[in-house]
Amino acid sequence: MTPYPEALERMRRQHAERAQGRGRDAVICCEHPPVFTLGRHAEPGHVLLPPEELAAKGFAMHQVERGGQVTYHGPGQAVVYLIIDLKARGLGVRRLVEGITQAICRSAARFGVRAAGDPDRPGAWVQGRKLAAIGLAIQRGVTMHGLALNVSTDLSRFKYIRPCGLDAPITSLSAETGLVPELPRVYDSLYEELVRELA
Repeated sequence: MTPYPEALERMRRQHAERAQGRGRDAVICCEHPPVFTLGRHAEPGHVLLPPEELAAKGFAMHQVERGGQVTYHGPGQAVVYLIIDLKARGLGVRRLVEGITQAICRSAARFGVRAAGDPDRPGAWVQGRKLAAIGLAIQRGVTMHGLALNVSTDLSRFKYIRPCGLDAPITSLSAETGLVPELPRVYDSLYEELVRELA
């Protein structure tokens, strides 16, 4: 379990190195204690409780540089941060997001869940239920942040926010199948599919 500030500092450090032409592209996989993160387009109404009440319930909250609004990270969720030099890989932003979406959907299929992208709403969806979120920042041509796939996440934690500014229901691999995939297997799958899409 990686505290969110620790993962954020590591991601920012590796991003800075890559943007300076040092280091290599990277995929950072981690699981966080309960935390809400607010992207650049988060609005006050997207968090449904005052910060002090969330803190009393054990939630941290961080404002970050990614796009999008508010989301939740916590135990049972596969979070993947991507440090990718887009020019070096010949990728545009649209192709990048499509590739991440397809990687999530193919990974979900390995665990018995049929997910799909939605042209009007980022992420991966299962018949109107949100399975995974995508939130990125691109600075100096290099990506930061990435994706969060609900594996066996406690979905009740999402009731304190409007995830991504939407009122859509949230789901997970375990909610859809009744099974609890091991996170290392999910990370292996996501990594393989991301390499296949973005390499």
